[in-house]
Amino acid sequence: MFDVEEEFKVVSIHSDSRYVGKDSIFFCVDGLSVDGHKYIEDAVFQGAKCIVYSKPLAYKHRGVLYIKVNNVLDELNRVADVFYDHPSYKMTMIGVTGSSGKTVVALMIKEVLSHYLKMGYIGTNNIEYAGVIEQCPYTTPETIFMQRHLNDMVKRDVKGVTLEVSSHGLALKRVDGVHFDIAIFTNVYEEHLDFHGTMEHLMASKAKLFTLIDEKGYAILNTDEVRFYNLVKDSIRCHLLTYGIEHKAHVMARNIQLFIDHSEFDLQIHDDLRHVSVPVLGRFNISNVLAVITSMLALEMPMDQVLESVGYIRGVDGRMELLEHPYPFTVIVDYCQHAKSFEKVFQFAKSVQTNGRIIAVFGAPGKKNYNKREKIGKLANQYCNQVILTAEDNRDEDIHDICLDIQEYLEKPVSVIIEDRRIAIEQAIEIANHGDIILILGKGHEQFMASSIGNEPYPGDKYVALEAIDKIFKGEDEDELQQIY
Repeated sequence: MFDVEEEFKVVSIHSDSRYVGKDSIFFCVDGLSVDGHKYIEDAVFQGAKCIVYSKPLAYKHRGVLYIKVNNVLDELNRVADVFYDHPSYKMTMIGVTGSSGKTVVALMIKEVLSHYLKMGYIGTNNIEYAGVIEQCPYTTPETIFMQRHLNDMVKRDVKGVTLEVSSHGLALKRVDGVHFDIAIFTNVYEEHLDFHGTMEHLMASKAKLFTLIDEKGYAILNTDEVRFYNLVKDSIRCHLLTYGIEHKAHVMARNIQLFIDHSEFDLQIHDDLRHVSVPVLGRFNISNVLAVITSMLALEMPMDQVLESVGYIRGVDGRMELLEHPYPFTVIVDYCQHAKSFEKVFQFAKSVQTNGRIIAVFGAPGKKNYNKREKIGKLANQYCNQVILTAEDNRDEDIHDICLDIQEYLEKPVSVIIEDRRIAIEQAIEIANHGDIILILGKGHEQFMASSIGNEPYPGDKYVALEAIDKIFKGEDEDELQQIY
């Protein structure tokens, strides 16, 4: 791993001194908030035999090997790949980047390909492979965590992995040691500008993924995202496939029809045109479905198998998830992390609304993206009939104050603040009438609430809503309810 005279057995590698053990290497990564050089003494005390560093050191212990490098993070990526025996080279690696849709596309591809081979997934929802389900610390985990799990996947005979690749993960070099066969881009809009600074820097971070693809691999781009497409298309050094709705592409959707419980469209692959129906909601999800189908082409599936794979597409937990119940109103749960996502969800609800109301339950995270509160407030004002503002990862900020920030922009819809999210959801169910669409937004699949003392357990929006439906309508005769409504 390093060209040094002294040889010794390496049991583990670490960039966090808390997990260092006997005969390990400690990498002094200088991160966003923590400088690993400050924890060298802790690492040595824990049993580190080797320290990889880049800054001047005041003291060196006897019996410990110190290796100075120009960039510790670059060395960590290289060594982690070697230490875990290059796992990403032994599986088909599919990376998905974009402002939204990463989770949906990555999990849909995993679901579809699982009908043909053993698949794994790493991303926002969790880590899944070979019966293992584990919480993922970040959308794109740090290098050692990533390589360790990829190595375990290889040992468990996993053949392919879908990996969500965030702009943070790319900027912080978390996937620099990963060998990608396919990279997919969904979309880009203003997000994380507190970190990236400008849209140009944000797009440059996402574009980095397409430099990590094997030259025999495939880049999959969304032609409807014109800015990004024009930014990267001429620099692609591998095969290029495209998908789109508005702009010409290899894979397109035409004559789209949106329904409250599914979507239909004419799928055009090159010159082949087929009518398909998929159990996903919203025009934006049609774009995600096209990305999935294009990935099947990149895997060089025959056309018949590609069309067969469309039948395996399913919705994703907490992403425009339609809750099943027998009553004459609709409940949809969505993760909805960006203002643009709120707009798309509201637009979908408006497009399928008949004679009922649009009732939205949401809040905004504390200590984060204050401009979002104005944006989502104005959007709700434009599209909703009733709004219930509530808790959403308030951290150490007052929930009521957050809700007031949003409520300031609500003029047309009736709005109330109910700080307890469970009670807020129950209230939305309680007031539901025939044909109403209830949108529960912001948490999606998550079963925790971020507070000042850490993550507190929370059953999850889906389960709270279903429990409320059961409690409110239990024992009611369905025919009688229909008459009431």
